[in-house]
Amino acid sequence: MSGQNTPFRLEEATIDEMQAAIKSGETTCVEIVETYIARARAYNGVSSMLVTEDGGPVADATGTVRAQAPLQFPTETVAVADVLPDLDKYKGPPLEFGRMEATASDPDVQQQFGMIVGIPNAGQVNALATLNIRGERSVTCKGDFDRHPSEGPLPAGAPPVCEIFRQQPDALERAAELDAEFGTNPDLEAMPMYGVVFSFKDPFDTKDMRSTGGGDAAYDIDFPSRDHVLVEQLRNKGAIIYAKAVNTEYNGRAGDPGGGRHEPDKVLPSTLGYQRSTWGGNPSNSYDTTRAASLGSSSGSAVSVSTNLVMASLGEETRASCRGPSNHNSVALILPHKSMLGFDGGAIGADIYCDRSGIHCRTIADCAKILDALKDPEEGYYDPRDPFTTVPRSSVLDTPYASHIKMVGDAGALAGM
Repeated sequence: MSGQNTPFRLEEATIDEMQAAIKSGETTCVEIVETYIARARAYNGVSSMLVTEDGGPVADATGTVRAQAPLQFPTETVAVADVLPDLDKYKGPPLEFGRMEATASDPDVQQQFGMIVGIPNAGQVNALATLNIRGERSVTCKGDFDRHPSEGPLPAGAPPVCEIFRQQPDALERAAELDAEFGTNPDLEAMPMYGVVFSFKDPFDTKDMRSTGGGDAAYDIDFPSRDHVLVEQLRNKGAIIYAKAVNTEYNGRAGDPGGGRHEPDKVLPSTLGYQRSTWGGNPSNSYDTTRAASLGSSSGSAVSVSTNLVMASLGEETRASCRGPSNHNSVALILPHKSMLGFDGGAIGADIYCDRSGIHCRTIADCAKILDALKDPEEGYYDPRDPFTTVPRSSVLDTPYASHIKMVGDAGALAGM
C-alpha cells in the first residue's frame, strides 16, 4: 500500500492503490511484473513430496522452467506406512506409489506422479503452472523457438507456427510497451485494468501462453489462435496477461478416447483435494502447505491471489470450483450466473450446462471493478461463441457494479440492499 511518506508496496495493494502509484511515478508496469516474477521464483515452487513403499530417497529430478529457473523436486520421500495406518491389514488392489516420470508434453522434464503428500512449512505453493515469459510460456515454442523477432531467425527445427507465436510480446515486454506509451498518465476510463497482473485457470484460452486445461499431452500446438473473450476484454483494457494457474486437469473430466469405463488396476489414496494437474503438479493451501489448496478445481487461481503471486485471477466453476478455493484461501469472489459471463466459448469445460466464470481478488471492490471491465461497450457481456449468453439481460445492471460497493461500515452503508 501507499500513503504519506510510505513507499508503495505491491503486496496486498488494491487496483486503485496500484494505479495511483503508477500515476504518481512510484512504480511502473515493468517494475510490477518484475516483482511478481521475483515472487514466483521465491514461492511458486514444488510443495509436495512423493509417498513411496519404503521412504527411500529418489534421484534428483528437474522440472519445467518457471520464472526463469527450472523446478527442483525433493529427493526425500515419505514411507507409505507413515501415511496409512495398519497398512499390513490392507487387502485391496495395489497402491500407486509416488514416482518421478518424464512428462508427455516434454520428455526432457519430469513431474511427480502417484501418491504425494504436502511438505510441512514448504514455503512454496505451486499455484502457477505457466508464466508468460519468453522461452517458457509454451512447450511447442520453448527456449530459442520463442526467440524475440529482433534477435534474428528461428533455429533450424523450429515448428513453423513459432514464427507467428514469437511476434506476441510476453508479460514483461507488454509492460514495457504500456510504460513507453502511457508513462504516468494512463487513460483509466478507457483502460480500467491498466497494469493489473492476472492469472487464469488454464482452461481459458490465452493466445500467448500454453492452454491445455492443465493436461500433460504432446500437443502439436499447445496454444490457441485467439483469446477467450474475457481474456480479450481484459487485454484490451490494459491488463497484463501473466500466468496460467494450476487446476484439476481438464476440469476433472478427462475422457476415455476409446469409450467405456476406466477400470483402474491400482489405488491412489490422497487427502490433497480435487486440484491436481499432470503438467502443473499439485498446489498447496496458502496457510498450511500440508493441506489441499481447496475443494474445487480453480485452486491455483485463488492461491495465486492469496499469496500475492498476482493481483487477480479468473477461475471457472462447475459446482464448487470457485467458491471452494476462495473460501479455503481467504480471497474475495464474484461468481455471476452462467448467462452473464461466458465460459464455454474458447475454454475447456467439464459440464456445458453448469460451467461459469468467477473472479478472484483480495477485495470485493476489485472483483467488482473487474466485472465492470469485462463488459464490452457494444456487446455487453454477450459472447458470440457461448450460446448461454444470449438470454435476456434483465439481470445486468445499467450502472457499474463497482459503484455499489461499500467499503466502510458506517451507519446506513448497507441501505438499499
